Amino acid sequence: MQLRFFASLLLLSAFWLGMPAQAANPKHVEQLLKTNQCPKCDLKGADLKGAQLAGANLSEANLSESNLEAANLRGANLRGVQLQSALLRGAILEEANLENAKMRDAKMRDAKLRRANLSYARLRDARLRGADLTEAKLFATFLNNVVLIDAKLKLAKLEGADLTGAKLNQADLDTANLDSANLTNADLSAAYLPDADLRGANLSNANLAGAKLMSAGLVRAKLNNADLSLTNLSRANLSYTDLSGAKLINANLTKAVITKANLTGADLTGANLSNTYLYQANLERANLTSANLERANLASANLKDANLDKANLTNANVTGTSLSER
Repeated sequence: MQLRFFASLLLLSAFWLGMPAQAANPKHVEQLLKTNQCPKCDLKGADLKGAQLAGANLSEANLSESNLEAANLRGANLRGVQLQSALLRGAILEEANLENAKMRDAKMRDAKLRRANLSYARLRDARLRGADLTEAKLFATFLNNVVLIDAKLKLAKLEGADLTGAKLNQADLDTANLDSANLTNADLSAAYLPDADLRGANLSNANLAGAKLMSAGLVRAKLNNADLSLTNLSRANLSYTDLSGAKLINANLTKAVITKANLTGADLTGANLSNTYLYQANLERANLTSANLERANLASANLKDANLDKANLTNANVTGTSLSER
């Protein structure tokens, strides 16, 4: 009896394993294509490549693992939609509402998301290389380990977004709002961030080598152990910022405001700090070898045990500065 039971179980297992993966409900697919309305529909794995779905209502629908490559979803209602592992390469999602969408591992290379609403969406491990997110809303969006290389994020609203481990190499973040965003371990090498708002942002251990942060706001940001080598921070506001252990080798900090910032142990070898405001900055044990501090304001700064070998301090204000020898 037991042998017969186990034999039946094995046959059933083989049958179910041989069954195809769950497919989209064909009636729901037909409904969508006929009416452009399919909220809460089961469209998992549906082939909608190139579909014309502008203005469609797909709120809370299941579109995970679906093929929406080059589909037109401009202005569509995708609030709370499931798009896990979906293919959206080249899809048009401009002005679409994707608030609270679940989009983990979505493939969205070159997708058009201009002015789309992705607030509170979950895009962990999504691939958005070259995507256009200009003026997109990404409030508190989960973007952990997301690929945004060469993406366009000009004027994007990323306040409170989680970009831990994100790849933003060469991304355009001109005037983007990243207030209080989490960019721990993110790669922003050669990214374009002029006038970006990074107040209170966490950039600990981030790679910002060669990035352009001219006139960026970084007040109270965390940049400890970050790589800012060859970064352009001219006229940036780094007041109260934590730059302890940061690499600022050959960085451009001309006319930057670094009031009361923590630069303990930072490497500023060859950095250009001319006309920089360093009032009460903590530069203890910092490496300023060959740095240009011409006309810099170092009043009341802490340079205890700092390395100033070959540094240029011509016309610098060192009133009340601690300059103990190494």
